[in-house]
Amino acid sequence: MSFRLTSLLSLLWLAVVGASSVGDSGCNLFFCLNITITNNEIMTYEITPVFEPFGWVGLGFGRLMKNTHMVVMWDDESNPGSRIVSQRYGVGHVEPVLEPNPPRIATVVPSTVEFAPSKTNYSTTAFQIPFNKTDPRPGQIIWAYSLRRPDPDSSADLTGHYVAGTVNMRLDKAVSGLEGVVTEDPKDALAPLPRFQKLIWHGILLSVGFLVLLPAGSLVARWGRTFTPRWFKVHRLINFGVALPVIAAGFILGPLAVLDRQAGHFADAHQICGLLLFALYGAQLFLGRYIHARRDAAGRSPHPPSNILHAVLGISTIALAFLQVRSGFAEWSMRTGQPDLSHWCHDLWAAWAFILPVAYVGGLVLLKRQFAQEKQGRSYADSPEGKNYIALAAAAPSPIMFDAEHEAAYSELETRVPLLHRP
Repeated sequence: MSFRLTSLLSLLWLAVVGASSVGDSGCNLFFCLNITITNNEIMTYEITPVFEPFGWVGLGFGRLMKNTHMVVMWDDESNPGSRIVSQRYGVGHVEPVLEPNPPRIATVVPSTVEFAPSKTNYSTTAFQIPFNKTDPRPGQIIWAYSLRRPDPDSSADLTGHYVAGTVNMRLDKAVSGLEGVVTEDPKDALAPLPRFQKLIWHGILLSVGFLVLLPAGSLVARWGRTFTPRWFKVHRLINFGVALPVIAAGFILGPLAVLDRQAGHFADAHQICGLLLFALYGAQLFLGRYIHARRDAAGRSPHPPSNILHAVLGISTIALAFLQVRSGFAEWSMRTGQPDLSHWCHDLWAAWAFILPVAYVGGLVLLKRQFAQEKQGRSYADSPEGKNYIALAAAAPSPIMFDAEHEAAYSELETRVPLLHRP
C-alpha cells in the first residue's frame, strides 16, 4: 500500500512539473543540480552528491553567506536511505543558525531526475520552495560542501565546509529539453593523478625537502666547515641543487590540489603558513648567494651580519617547517574526510624533532676550533691539525704557489747545476 501511494504521488508530481516549467541542470566536481520553475510560482531543486565522502551540502538563496537563507541536507545515518533537510540562516562567516520560521518553507518532494550509476553512489534529494518573484536572478545561488556528516538531527551542529562557491543557471530551458541523465562526468581534468594523490605527494615532497634535505645542508655547514674544504659545495648542492626542485614541485602540487577541488586558495592558517615558508626558503637562497659573492671583499669580517642572519633564518625556517608538517597531519583528515595518519608518522615526526636539534647543538662544540682556524687564516697545508679547511677569513697568499720569482730562482739553479752530465 505504501509503495503504491508513493508511486501515485510521484506520477502526480511529474505531471505538475511538466506543466509550463523551465529550468536548467548541470554538474560540478561535488554535486549535480537540477532546478525547475513551475508556473512562475514554485522552484524545485534536485541535488545529487557526487564527491566522496559526502558530509552535507547546502544551497543559499543569495549572493553572499551573510544574511542568506539556506537549505542544508545530509544523510540520516539512523534511517538508511533517507536524508535530513534543515533550513538555516547565514549570519556571517560562521556556522549558519537554525531557522525555525523561514520566510519560504522547503518541502521535500519526489525526484524527477535520475543520474547514471557510474556518476555517484548517492541518491537525489528534491525539495520545493515558493518562487521569489522579486529576485532578478533566481538561478544565482551560493553552495557549500562538507566531508563530515552531522548528527541525525535537523538542528545538529555543522562542521566547516570543505569547499564553497556559486552557481549561476540561466533557467530558460524547457523542462522537456532537460536531460534526465546528465552525461557530463564530473572529472578531475587537471591532473593525471588519482584523487588525493596530489595531496599525498604534496605532503611527501615538502616533508622531505624541509625536514630532511634542508636540515642535512645545515648539518653539513655546522659540522663540515672545520674538516673539509668541500663543505660549501656539498651545502650548496643539497640546499639548492636537490632541495629546490623537490620543494618547488611539492609547493606547486598544493595549489593544484586546491584548484582541483574548486576550493579557495590561502583560506586557512596551513595554506598561508605554507606560502610564508616557501618565501623564507627563497629568501635564504638569495641571501646565501649574496654572502658567497662577497666572501672575498676587502676588509670583510669573518662573521658579518648577513652571515648571522643567514644562520638564524635557516634555523627559523626549519623550525617553522616542523610546525607546518604537523599542521598538515591535521589538515589531511579535515580536508579529505579520510582517517587520521598512522601513529608512526607522528612518532617519526617527534623523534626527528628531538634528534635534529641535538645534532645541530652538538656541532657547536666545534666553534672554538672554527674560531681558531679563522684567526690563523690558514689553508689545509698550514693548518696545525693538518685538516682540510678553508678559512672563513682572508688569508695571505700561499708560498707554495709558484710565482715569477720562484720560477726564476729554480731556472737559475738548473742552469748552474745541470741534472744530466754531458760527456
